[in-house]
Parts: sequence; C-alpha cells; structure tokens
Amino acid sequence: MSKRTVLITGCTKGSIGYSLAKEFAAQDYQVFATTRNVASMDDLSTVPNITLLPLDITSRASVLLAHSTITQQTGGKLDILYHNAGYRSLGMAIESSVDEAYKMFNTNLFGILLVNSVFANMVIKAKGKIVFTGSVSGYTPHPSQAVYISSKAAVELYAKTLRTEMRPFGVRVVFVLTAAVNTGMSSERVKLAENSNYRYLEGKINKAWEELEGDAMSPDIYARQVVAKVVKTNPPEDIWCGSGATTVWIIETLGIRWAYNIFFSRMFGLNEMSPSFKKEVKGS
Repeated sequence: MSKRTVLITGCTKGSIGYSLAKEFAAQDYQVFATTRNVASMDDLSTVPNITLLPLDITSRASVLLAHSTITQQTGGKLDILYHNAGYRSLGMAIESSVDEAYKMFNTNLFGILLVNSVFANMVIKAKGKIVFTGSVSGYTPHPSQAVYISSKAAVELYAKTLRTEMRPFGVRVVFVLTAAVNTGMSSERVKLAENSNYRYLEGKINKAWEELEGDAMSPDIYARQVVAKVVKTNPPEDIWCGSGATTVWIIETLGIRWAYNIFFSRMFGLNEMSPSFKKEVKGS
C-alpha cells in the first residue's frame, strides 16, 4: 500500500472520529475507520480512501482481528494510530457507581493500553505517530463528571510518558486537548436518583452544561484544524482545539487554577448550602 495509513478508533456517525476519518481521507490517507458497530458509520463506505472495520478496543480478540486485517493490507506498517474512542457518563462524585467508573476507564484508558500493545510495532516500523483525542476536562473540575475527568487526566499522563518512551524509535506522540465539540457525547445530561443529595440541583446542573456546550465547535471544523497539524512532518506535541480551549490554556499557563472552583461552584449552584442541610443546621 503506497498511501500513508491511519487507524482511527471511535468513528460513529456524528462523532469526532467520523469527521477525522473524512478529513484524513481528503488528505489522501488510507483510513481504517473503526467502531464496535460498523453500521453506525456505514455511510463512510462511500468515501474514497476509507475502509470500515469493526473494533471493540476493550476486547483483545477484536483488536487482534483488526491488527491481522490491517497488517495484510499495509505490509505491517501504520503511519498514524489515532486513539479517539471514548465513553462518558455524568454523575456526582460520591454517587458514581464502580461499574460505571470501570466502563469509563476501560474505554478511555485500558482500551488504549490494549490497542498500543498490539499495534505499537506497526507504528515503530513506520516511524509514525500515535495521536490521542484528549480533553481539557483532565484539567477542569466540572461538577457531575468526576470519574470521566479522572480517566482523561490519567490518559494525558500516560500519553506524556509514552512520548518519552517512544522517542528512541522515531515515533511522535501527539495529545489533542479537546474542548467543547458538538457531538452526541456533548448532548448528554445528568439524571440524578430521587434520593440523591444533589437532587435539588439537577435542573441547575443541566442548565450549566447547556451553557458550557451551547456554542460547541462543529466536529468537521475541529477535524480540519487538528488534522492540518497532525499531518505535519514535525507536529506539535500538544494541540488545543474546540470551543473554550483557549480559556483553559490561559488559566493553565498563568497558573490560576483557583478560578475553576469559583466559576464552577457558582455556575452549577454549589456555592450555596443545600436546602436539607440548612434545615439540619437550624434544627441543631
């Protein structure tokens, strides 16, 4: 295969991966677009330079099958391995279930470890790139997504360590700090149990998410901006992209992280004492 090649995980229609696949194809890459259910991205089959493959990154058998297929078509080389698949659910920190936390870490971190263990030698052979769809959420303590934030922070530190470890092989590691992008994930809202300590704030929390993600960037624009940098011979190690990315970059650069707690506490209604606790205080 003479074209440069890229494997992208998580290419469901309407997602960042879906737009990335189209943009890489437009850049004349041979794209292996993957997701657990191929039917969820089947219209990509009509796009030149795109091959659809089923891939569940949490299943070793699925990853090995994809590796075998791609190896046969590329001669054992892969120019770009693009980790994009992700899973997010909302919930308050003390009310998040272990099962749901495992699902997030299994997709957002453990799946990446599995895919890398199988595909890394193909990237090394090509002296290629490993790219991560990261998230500014790894920095921003948004209430109601503590577990998701934790998984994204873990991925960033893993990627930065991987960057150092892959340097001897000529492999570049690029981490994309993604802010608000208009996908199905960004439209998710919190649903609290009737006995939740925060039940009185459910409407306030969801309104806050609507405000934060109301002006989210189009995934097509996001993909165009990111791919233009990733395909460079010497791409930046970190790419900030998406609505609100610049604000987070400024806060991190200036080291004024205390601003997050003040802003989010007010926005999500957590700056005031809960009604039930007020009653307990008065009763005492």
